[in-house]
Amino acid sequence: MLTIDHISLGTKNLYEGTVRLCDETGLGQYEGGWFPGLGIANRIVALGPDQYIEVESVIDAYSPEHNPVDKWFYDQIRNGDVYIGWCLRVDTRDELETIAARLGSEIFETGLRRKPDGSMSAPARPPDTVYCWQRGLPNVFLIPDMDAHPARQPRDHETVSPQGVTWMEVGGTEQDMRQWLGDGVDQLPLKYNGDRPGLYAVAVGTPSGEIVIRRPAVTPLPADAATTG
Repeated sequence: MLTIDHISLGTKNLYEGTVRLCDETGLGQYEGGWFPGLGIANRIVALGPDQYIEVESVIDAYSPEHNPVDKWFYDQIRNGDVYIGWCLRVDTRDELETIAARLGSEIFETGLRRKPDGSMSAPARPPDTVYCWQRGLPNVFLIPDMDAHPARQPRDHETVSPQGVTWMEVGGTEQDMRQWLGDGVDQLPLKYNGDRPGLYAVAVGTPSGEIVIRRPAVTPLPADAATTG
């Protein structure tokens, strides 16, 4: 079953952007770590059961000069916060292999994020995350140990009890998303605005009502303009 797993919110300043988001919403946060091979780090903001926002920023001031992924990220956040991308999750390896075959992708299993304790997160995923985000589309993860899921970890200064994503506003149409994901798109709480691909808003349930977090969407690259790291 397809489920929303996490969302990347790009910001100019990792700490200011995270604090501002948490002050706006009452959500909690903690240090997420950094991405070896990229000049990018993040902080984790839980949205409820097994769903979260990773607030991300370029922390290596010189990496955009030589790393095309960092340059692309840096250009996206030039004018402020932007939803860089979003990821889905499946429950089984069979589901993941079916999606990989549909998209003509290998399954990537290299380490991604180095956590503060020194361990590496290494979820299996097709297609490559950056490839999808540069097109305003989600990729799909299989989390090997859900007890270690980022949304299940302790966080600071949480003043509301998030109950998960209730809906997300995305660009394009349902038909566009169905062409990408197949019939599993029916399981996702998506609203389509017909605009360019990308994520525009996330609504999170709480005991006192929904919190709606609205930010600009990423500017997708043309289909033939891949950037890889």
